Amino acid sequence: MKNRRQGQSRLLTKKEIQNVIQFQKSSRHSIRNICLVNMSIYLGMRVGEIAQLKMGDVVNEDLSIKEQVVLRKEYTKTNQTRVVYLVHKEVRKSLTDYINYRKECDGNVKSNKALFVSQKKSGFSPRTLQRLYKNMYRSVIGDEMVSSHSGRRTFISNLITQGIDMKTVSTLAGHSSIQTTVDTYAVANPNKMEMVCRSINIQ
Repeated sequence: MKNRRQGQSRLLTKKEIQNVIQFQKSSRHSIRNICLVNMSIYLGMRVGEIAQLKMGDVVNEDLSIKEQVVLRKEYTKTNQTRVVYLVHKEVRKSLTDYINYRKECDGNVKSNKALFVSQKKSGFSPRTLQRLYKNMYRSVIGDEMVSSHSGRRTFISNLITQGIDMKTVSTLAGHSSIQTTVDTYAVANPNKMEMVCRSINIQ
């Protein structure tokens, strides 16, 4: 899990993710921060995409969580519309907790309001949210190679490790092409190569 190419943010292990979540449970903005971690780890969203989200992007009029978010092209790095699926149980639970918190705390849950807000009740800029992610990870892990991009890299790399086809991985990642996914994330797995060599059957 910790393998990385030069200059790239490193991946997070399952234990590290658990430790980050546990640490955030005692933080001042625990409900928001846990939701932010889950959005990165389980959805693979870019920080800039998360910063742009509005309430109406993720919740219905009755404040129930939508099944998917359609990211408008102005939200994405590739300037292409893409779909993010809000179906993982950890994502849905943390989003529900956060929306309920926002409703009880300030009632500011109108569809045009920023989904994630700072202590000043205003939306995050991508740069500010990037710093928050980095601080959340590094305060627990303490590795300078961990960055705001580590959650997204972990999501994509885990899909590949689980054997998900590259077309699906590329689409979920919001890459402009399959080649981008292959060039950036596809690394030969020694265990898989050994298994393949053991199972070769000459016809």
